Amino acid sequence: MKTKILGILVCTLLIATVLPVTGTINENSIFKEQQNLIDTTKNGQTESDNDWWPMFRHDPGNTGCSSSLAPNTNELTWKESIWDEIYSTTPIVFNDRLYISTNWYYDIVDPPNMTKTPISEKPSLFEIIEDIMTYKDKYYGGIYCLNADNGAPLWNQQMYAPTDAAVVDDDVYVADLGIYSYFGTLHCLDAGTGSSNWQKLMGGLVVSPTIVADDKIYLGCLDLYSYSGTLECLDLNGNDLWIYTLGPDEVIWFSAPAVCDGKVYFITSDIYSYSSGNLYCLNAETGQYLWSQPISSFGYYYSSPSPVCTDGKVYAFDFDIYSYYGYLKCFDAETGNPIWSYNVGLAFSTPAVCGDSIYITSLDLYSYMSWLYRINKDTGALVWKIPIPGFIYFYFSTSPAVADSKIYICPWDIYSYSNTLYCYDIDDGSLIWSYMLDFISISSPSIADGRVYIADYMGNIYAFGVRNEPPTAPIIDGPTSGAAGEEHCWTFHSTDPDGDDVYYYIYWADGQIEDWIGPYPSCTPVEVCHTYEEQGIYNIQARAKDVNDAFSDWGHLEVEMPVNQHSTHVFQFLEKLMQRFPNAFPILRHGLGL
Repeated sequence: MKTKILGILVCTLLIATVLPVTGTINENSIFKEQQNLIDTTKNGQTESDNDWWPMFRHDPGNTGCSSSLAPNTNELTWKESIWDEIYSTTPIVFNDRLYISTNWYYDIVDPPNMTKTPISEKPSLFEIIEDIMTYKDKYYGGIYCLNADNGAPLWNQQMYAPTDAAVVDDDVYVADLGIYSYFGTLHCLDAGTGSSNWQKLMGGLVVSPTIVADDKIYLGCLDLYSYSGTLECLDLNGNDLWIYTLGPDEVIWFSAPAVCDGKVYFITSDIYSYSSGNLYCLNAETGQYLWSQPISSFGYYYSSPSPVCTDGKVYAFDFDIYSYYGYLKCFDAETGNPIWSYNVGLAFSTPAVCGDSIYITSLDLYSYMSWLYRINKDTGALVWKIPIPGFIYFYFSTSPAVADSKIYICPWDIYSYSNTLYCYDIDDGSLIWSYMLDFISISSPSIADGRVYIADYMGNIYAFGVRNEPPTAPIIDGPTSGAAGEEHCWTFHSTDPDGDDVYYYIYWADGQIEDWIGPYPSCTPVEVCHTYEEQGIYNIQARAKDVNDAFSDWGHLEVEMPVNQHSTHVFQFLEKLMQRFPNAFPILRHGLGL
């Protein structure tokens, strides 16, 4: 009787403790939140590896700031020539393709000498327009598309004088200045083939890069009949949405509009002088005037600073022609009220705004020294300034690009025709590396997918930095079943193609995580232990990233915890019991497989 009672008790206990729980905790809401967090934010940046540079200054706000990685050395990945002269342009990079516009023709071999000619005696913008309209029988311009990974030519479309393009998904929007007629043309090209999707004849010369924001295209134009400027807004099919017309003799002079938070900002210049202009703010949806501030950007030849908007502020350069002082100014984006002003000399480049700082290159007209400034973007306080080689030339100047705690500039020296790309540390302005191009450059650098791109005057395009390859998805080895309440250990290993050390993020599927442990050497198994407190089926998921923040895919391993720690003790007891009474409990022995 005692034996029968013991058997019944044991069977009841087994039913309650041995049978596995059939539910699963795979892909629960906690994991999804963690995965979304990893996918969208990487050390405060979005998809840091392949942040593209799809338009003039990276984004509609003209910040010149990328969350991409950027090279620490001057290692040249590739160089390719398009066999066509490249002027003041920016390489546009999107989806592993690079687009370069040749821009308009002008003679940079023997420009007027700014050091001997007073500003007031230099050609007016009106006279420069006449020079633009002069036929250049040896000029063949266009937009070219290259493979961004190796520089291989993909296609080109001949145009007279295309400005910087903007790329949206599979479409390239690029405006042809229209130097041989009174009207420019907006083109929509297929990004893969360069074939034309449609063309739109504009109401005047197109004198700005193409900016796209919120499915709208913004272009600055010049009406040669009235010699007044317009800002025009179109949809992505080329249909007119609105046109804002400026007063007589007021134009947008090769300056890009900036779009932020439902507003568009742009800078104008007086066509006959350099001493007047305005910073405008319009409703980006309707073109309604909101506010303006007097400002002189001192546009000259084919270069003018563009405004920058971000974080509720607008930044613009203002030059006083009478004192020869220039000021970087900050305005409230909503009201236009001035916030701060800092004297930087004479600037033609568009500043870069990144993190808590704004970066600008300028020329001191009294000492003729060139400087690179880092200024706090909220307070206007100087963080540091460093002298830079060369002479920031009077007629055009390349704009800085910032990424990965580095700033890239290519100043042009009027005396020695410097052709050097420089990389500086944003923390203290120290030089990290430099590279001498084959010829002078008046092209601004761009940064995308871990590389820096720049073009020189003779049509050579350069790519610096080797792409950082992500590690492989972690392989998870270890037990696929066990007892809840007991510690189990698994090994994780991932291989990084570049040999970089790796970190691991592990989601245990019970609400617990290992948050980027490491770094560990590539391809080295790392043992990590964990205890599941409850029975269940768990899908362990792990991801690796290298020290440069390149992220792997997810690795998976499903494990089952069919018993708990108490059940394990029961099994041990039963095993000893069966050994002591080898002929007892035949039904139980059969059920347990003993």
